[in-house]
Amino acid sequence: MRKLAIDLGEKSLGVCISDQENIIAIPIKNYFFERFNFKEAVALVLKLLDKYQDIDTIIIGYPRRTDNKKSDATFNVERFLEIFETKIDSKIKIVLFDERFTTKRAEELIKEKKLDIKKNKDLFAAYLILSDYLLQKV
Repeated sequence: MRKLAIDLGEKSLGVCISDQENIIAIPIKNYFFERFNFKEAVALVLKLLDKYQDIDTIIIGYPRRTDNKKSDATFNVERFLEIFETKIDSKIKIVLFDERFTTKRAEELIKEKKLDIKKNKDLFAAYLILSDYLLQKV
């Protein structure tokens, strides 16, 4: 069974999937939606779940401040989750994954590769979230 990782922004959603052996994180796409339209973001993820029917776990980046308090981004993830959890199969496990510093690491990778930060930030962050998650499971 595979894992799907999500990094949610205000108007974009980075998504990566693991290989069947849960060793490698494979970037799928950075999707864009209307700002704060988390219903649209949920619909995008549901389409992926239809396409990849062997997903058993969804890892969602859960942003916290360095003092561990919630931020606006944390509340956005929680709003997304309120919608998402009512739409998915209860057999799929949802994991909230501490993503502190993931965006900063993603931006460094993007700069290194000379790519557009706005178009790739959430995709690279999802890649790092999934990679970190898979490494913890080894």
